[in-house]
Amino acid sequence: MELRHLRYFLSIVRIGSFTRAADELCITQPTLSHQIRQLEEQLGCELLDRSARRVRLTNAGEIFSEYANRAIKEVENGKSAIQEFQGLRLGTLSFGVISSFINSLLPPVLSKFQAEYPGIQIKVLELPTGELERQVREGELSFGLAYGPAASGEHMQWEELFREELAFIISPANPLAKLTSIDFELIAQTPLALLTREYISRRIIDAVFLEKISTPKLAIEMNSIDAILKMVSSSTQLGAIQAPRLTHGNDQLISIPIFPAVVRSAGIVTRQGINLSPAARIVIDMMRKNFLDNHFSLKPKPFSHTTTRVLR
Repeated sequence: MELRHLRYFLSIVRIGSFTRAADELCITQPTLSHQIRQLEEQLGCELLDRSARRVRLTNAGEIFSEYANRAIKEVENGKSAIQEFQGLRLGTLSFGVISSFINSLLPPVLSKFQAEYPGIQIKVLELPTGELERQVREGELSFGLAYGPAASGEHMQWEELFREELAFIISPANPLAKLTSIDFELIAQTPLALLTREYISRRIIDAVFLEKISTPKLAIEMNSIDAILKMVSSSTQLGAIQAPRLTHGNDQLISIPIFPAVVRSAGIVTRQGINLSPAARIVIDMMRKNFLDNHFSLKPKPFSHTTTRVLR
């Protein structure tokens, strides 16, 4: 039995399909099927029920999957220990971020880390919050940078790094550009370009509209913040609801404060019971410092309930 058998098996369990798992693993389906048959022959039992449309675990598979997950996590812990022993001269680090951070807040951190630790190879995945949390929980990523706190209960740990207010983003050519602030009643009358519902930012916005007993005038749903901002910048009617930092340096967009303010919490998601590698700890420390340097607060002052809505 080899590690690849365990990784292949766990990929099928997570995805529920040999075909899609093979695509994700970049191998052919016959090869994947053969590897799983090898694993089942070594264990002397079937792990997967292939009779249904979606592949499911057998009773034996349910038992084995817990041990397979544990084995993969222990190997990752071992890699982290070796990385620490090597003094950050060699190694790898994989973590996830949500889309609103990857262009605006992450580049200076990664540039600094790469300059100081060139032997560490970094892999960063841009993911919706739910998928990011799943991959952290299952040990595929060391940690995640997302809005939160984490929704996975006892399996996850959450460290708040900062809070930020959302703003109404429009083109300077939009008739609303003269406003110095805007409320959700007026926003509800504006055609909006919003993220799709798998993003926590969209759920935050929907929750505020629900609280205001109003419905957004949804014009476009997209799963890319960059695409949304480009659409808004080229329109005299569309608006978006995003962090105002995303408009910095872009003279085709302006941000209008929302009143009462809507504040969201951003932070680090990790698995409980896992020791972060030295590389992960250093990257997170660099993130903390970068956010402080950009005037974010690690210990934000309390917000007045009369003027601010804090969504976590």
